Amino acid sequence: MANKFGMAQDPTISSCAICGERVEHVDKLVVESETRFFINIHKACFKCSLCGDRLQMGHCAVDRALYGRYGPRWYCSLICCTRPISEKEAKLKEMGVQVRQPKKKE
Repeated sequence: MANKFGMAQDPTISSCAICGERVEHVDKLVVESETRFFINIHKACFKCSLCGDRLQMGHCAVDRALYGRYGPRWYCSLICCTRPISEKEAKLKEMGVQVRQPKKKE
């Protein structure tokens, strides 16, 4: 029987909530979502969905009106967050972000 005391387990590799690509541990940013679950994203993906500027924790916001259709998308809290939903949605479509399909209830 092998002694496993003190041996590190392989970190769980997950996909980025923004781009869907694999997130390595060194490139991971863990953010609390609206649903109180923690999600993983690439550090480079943590940018404003409207203007593209890099965001800082505590200085950004998620638009709840778009969350259900497009998932977690952050905006600059002082400028872009207050823009009309139609403008934000047009930008997401321009970027090729697909509308999420509702999960089927079993």
